[in-house]
Amino acid sequence: MPKAIFEDFIKQNPNCKKFEHDDDMQNIFHFLSKDFIIVQLIDMSEVGKPALAPVVENVEHFFTDTNKEHTNSLDDNFTKQAVGLMIKTILEPFGYVVWKQKDLPKNSHATKFQSASVYRRDITKKATMRVAKYVEEVGCTL
Repeated sequence: MPKAIFEDFIKQNPNCKKFEHDDDMQNIFHFLSKDFIIVQLIDMSEVGKPALAPVVENVEHFFTDTNKEHTNSLDDNFTKQAVGLMIKTILEPFGYVVWKQKDLPKNSHATKFQSASVYRRDITKKATMRVAKYVEEVGCTL
């Protein structure tokens, strides 16, 4: 199973079908699926903090463009929960599952989200993706 895609999110969460053709929600999922964002989501969870914390301002920004009409809003709890479900779908192939809900740290500067899920690696789940961090030697030039 490769990285999760937006269609996986919709399939896993049929109650979120109303977001299927929503540009904002598709763009949020695409943003959250970027490799460097996934690394941040996992790193936060590894230190016991909500995965959303380092990117919450970015997510909130998707709904701030006043030149665009938005079908949904982060003033709605269901929309905020859907963002959390996106993260759950994105982290699943890496073997991460929801561990607990925690308040977002003050320094995350969230205005719409108050709390988010912390994930942890479940060794009973077969991971199909992993983040590889390694050290390698670079050619020496003098």
